[in-house]
Amino acid sequence: MTITWQSQNDDKVELIGKLSQSTVPSLFPIKKKMQQYNGQLVVDLAQLSHVDSAGLAYLIELQQYCQAKSITLQYEGATTALNKLVALYNAESLLQN
Repeated sequence: MTITWQSQNDDKVELIGKLSQSTVPSLFPIKKKMQQYNGQLVVDLAQLSHVDSAGLAYLIELQQYCQAKSITLQYEGATTALNKLVALYNAESLLQN
């Protein structure tokens, strides 16, 4: 199981693979790169094949981190399965623009 954080341009990245308890730790070093996004970041979630509760917790933590650093974060391309998980945890505000 792997997860990839792939830059598409200066303010957009794509998460590809499985965002799960086993892959989330590999994304922690990403926070060190957050300053390169000049106050705005769009994360495309469309290529995620699986997200579990640890993956959702990571997305929430990333949102909180960006708020603390004054980076505007927007998620796009959430899958139906991710939207169901978000609803299950009553975290709908996470994916709102």
